[in-house]
Amino acid sequence: MLFLNQFMQHLLRILPVIGFLASLALGQASPIQSQTHFVDIDSGEVANNSTSPATAGLAQVVWSRVVTAPDAAWVRLVYAGSMLSGDGDRGGNGSYLRITSMRDGYLQTQHRVHVGHWSDTSAYFNGDSVLVEILAHQGTGPNRLIIKGVIAGPSHPSGSDSICGPTDDRQLSNDARVARLMPIGCTGWLINDCNNCFLTAGHCTGSLQVVQFNVPLSTGSGSTQNPPPSDQYAVDNTSLQSNGGQGTGNDWAYFGVQPNSTTGLTAFQAQGNAFNVATPPPVSAGLDIRITGNGSTSSPVSPTWYLVQKTHVGPFVTFNGSLVQYQTDTTGGNSGSPVILENTGEAIGIHTHGGCGSTGGQNSGTGSNNSGLQAALANPLGVCECASLNFDFPNGRPTLVNPDGTTTMRVTISASTLTPIPGTGTLHYSSGGAFTSVAMTQVSPNVYDAIFPALPCLTNVSYYVSAQSSGGLSTEPSQAPNQAFETIVARNITIVRDFDFNSAPPGWGVTNTNLSTGAWVRGTPATGGTRGEPASDFDGSGQCWITGNTTNEDVDDGPTALTTEIMNLSTLSDPRVTYTRWITNDDGDDFLTVDISENGG
Repeated sequence: MLFLNQFMQHLLRILPVIGFLASLALGQASPIQSQTHFVDIDSGEVANNSTSPATAGLAQVVWSRVVTAPDAAWVRLVYAGSMLSGDGDRGGNGSYLRITSMRDGYLQTQHRVHVGHWSDTSAYFNGDSVLVEILAHQGTGPNRLIIKGVIAGPSHPSGSDSICGPTDDRQLSNDARVARLMPIGCTGWLINDCNNCFLTAGHCTGSLQVVQFNVPLSTGSGSTQNPPPSDQYAVDNTSLQSNGGQGTGNDWAYFGVQPNSTTGLTAFQAQGNAFNVATPPPVSAGLDIRITGNGSTSSPVSPTWYLVQKTHVGPFVTFNGSLVQYQTDTTGGNSGSPVILENTGEAIGIHTHGGCGSTGGQNSGTGSNNSGLQAALANPLGVCECASLNFDFPNGRPTLVNPDGTTTMRVTISASTLTPIPGTGTLHYSSGGAFTSVAMTQVSPNVYDAIFPALPCLTNVSYYVSAQSSGGLSTEPSQAPNQAFETIVARNITIVRDFDFNSAPPGWGVTNTNLSTGAWVRGTPATGGTRGEPASDFDGSGQCWITGNTTNEDVDDGPTALTTEIMNLSTLSDPRVTYTRWITNDDGDDFLTVDISENGG
């Protein structure tokens, strides 16, 4: 409802009089129509228990299922819970999901970290059926997937035009810098900032989830089709900065995406190009504007062009404050498109509103000089954040630290926006109190060995590294010491469960008794209230369990209880459960009670 309310309010805004002509300005998103089919598909716990030397080191299929939404043009899966054993990232011995379109063979792989990036969903797949598989390595433990829904795409919805003149003069195009935003049905584009992030319209961010490049033609009936999952990217919500869309000349958003879950490439690495962003010039005779984006279509234009990339050039007519206007053809779905100065190829703004008609008018965008947009670009967040130094761990980071003090971690430091100072590399570690800092051993200029000290077995250790640069101190993670890497002191360890809660853990449940507000929910903490809300989840990855997740919501009446699944620990010699909690209580009458049962509850 939040998106619908914002979107409808946006549609009712009126473009002010510029010169002699006033026209109705329409936000130009074209949300993708779909229907969700609820399913109940549970793999149960499955593992690779093979001991054959022939398959050692190879991931094997331990569960598969074809999921179908009959007669759908495309499908996308929604998970209720997942558990993938082994390493959580690409490579290593991590279990992973493999999802393959039964129509064209396009596939996506998702390790545990990618399920979190994609917020418990898959990419978009053409056709009405996909093959879902769990692949696991030998002896890495149990895995499980619960699928609760299939989002299915129907035939072509209608859209509104803002064509400047009697005909739609746009032509198909294939600009590698321009993407389709899903499921909102807008356009976004890569820019040449430090991490090659994206710009789009602010009113396009209400349901922004996935970025698609190299979008194929739609079907003959106008049903949208999808590129391979290798051309689809999950949006990093922590990077998103937007004013939500506040009318013509003030409607912008800046965001980044996660690396592709199948290829490991960033969007810029895969596409190879990005726009230079420039300040709009004064309007003068002969200056033209090109708009390239994924606009909708209507007859007599072919329905196969619906919400695929098209381009058109028209006169530049207005630059006033941070409002730019032009007589260039656009339609719904063009919101967020780059406003390109034709004679230089530079982007000077973001297309946001339609206003053209067969008898005149102009379409509108937000100039790149907008003060709010400039402030966001100067202070990138999430994956868009600019590193002052690059820290690399060529041999990986230790999952375990030997208690005898012999564990060494290689660290290489190189210039990003600043230059590292040799000999300043430092390891910072904590076993529960303040961080202790020890110099790393420099083996060559800006190449170090960090040696972990002897510590008691089964101690939890937090650590980060730092170095001085020409601009001051830089750390990895960049938010240290508020964020740090984690390991444990042990010679070997078996991890039975490891949840960051960016995906729903299978078997967990919430029970509410006489509760009026504040039920346990899973999400990114809402901030800005006065009830002691945390600023973020503990590890900074995104989501956690929260009792109520609207600003100033607390637990009233109740109780509300969060229960894990039953775990069999009988085969473990020294089982441990660790977790992080946050509680604020200003009057002593609220409690967080944690119970553990040894007999299944």
